[in-house]
Amino acid sequence: MFTVDTVHVGILDGARAIGVLAVLWFHFWQQTWLMPVYQTPFLTWMGVSRINPDAFRRCGYLFVDLMLLISAFVLYLPYARSVFCGTKVDPVGTFFKKRFARIVPSYLLSVIVMFVAAILAGKYDGRAGFAVKDLLTHLTFTQMAFNDTYLFTCINGVLWTVCIEVCFYLIFPWIAKAFRARPFLMYAAMMLTGLAFTFEIAMKVAEPRVMVNRFLTFLPVFANGMMAAHLYVWYAARVRRKAIPSIVGTAAFLAATWLILFLIRRCALSGKSQQMWQMQYRVVLLLVFSVWLLGMAISAKPIRKLFDNRILAAIAAVSYNLYIWHHWVIVHLRESFGAKNGGDIEKMGGETQWTLTLLGLITAFLIAALATYLVERPVARRILKIKKED
Repeated sequence: MFTVDTVHVGILDGARAIGVLAVLWFHFWQQTWLMPVYQTPFLTWMGVSRINPDAFRRCGYLFVDLMLLISAFVLYLPYARSVFCGTKVDPVGTFFKKRFARIVPSYLLSVIVMFVAAILAGKYDGRAGFAVKDLLTHLTFTQMAFNDTYLFTCINGVLWTVCIEVCFYLIFPWIAKAFRARPFLMYAAMMLTGLAFTFEIAMKVAEPRVMVNRFLTFLPVFANGMMAAHLYVWYAARVRRKAIPSIVGTAAFLAATWLILFLIRRCALSGKSQQMWQMQYRVVLLLVFSVWLLGMAISAKPIRKLFDNRILAAIAAVSYNLYIWHHWVIVHLRESFGAKNGGDIEKMGGETQWTLTLLGLITAFLIAALATYLVERPVARRILKIKKED
């Protein structure tokens, strides 16, 4: 029925890879303070003698929203196909089994390893009660319910994202059913709920970092991912790949790319108010991300090939484990250098900064690959083969 692939949207692999690498870059920069500027004499004819990606590395955390948006896109894609070509979607039980198999084994492995490492490093010394609370909340995906286990965990500061994702999984089958019946009404409801919480509650607290990553602030993220999937399948069911749609898609992609870079620069300029900026302009960035993905998906073939290729697909394949391990890796490597923070690493000199960065990249990718291919996928296959007993 479709001339545009709606089962596996290849460009999403590239977009997911870019998202996780942007977040990795941000966290590595925090621990190394490595801030290279790239000389570009070959671009002097354009008036560009150097490229300074400082804003991008300082605000790479914004791409967490892109990763969650892509997750919602992929989750809703089968439901969008069911709307436009009548295909069936998984029963609720099958959906939960697939989600459990996909994320829980790797997550639990990381929590246990990181908790044991924290104990051995003495990070819980004199705080046995907090150690138990930290472990139990992480094992039950409830760490976001408490400020101490969210902001001051000794396990891994980035695992809050998995908690947000699990919260979305728990309600997704019913949201997807309603979205499939009334997509624009549900989109509006999710957007308004998220915006009301953000502007009427989250932005009015004394400490914005306590609220910026709450589940309700992410409702617009998930809403835009689902709507992007809906519009993509709608397009695929009606339009063939031709010159004019490809030109329009390419133009939309290029315009959205420029806007993403512009918004990142604006975020960087907001200084210490970056979290307030993020909450205030999150929806704007989400809309631009959505246009970026949709434009990329229907753009000219050379643009699509930039994102739909084996290299980015390989990174996307390990992206989940790369995300949940990279921060822990670079923090522990920094500590092994005897440095308390990124400033200490900077004082050690550029060679040390580069060494730590390269060691972090190699270690993070190696652990991600091992966790993906020795744990995540084998365990997932075993779980999904288990049949429900009569």
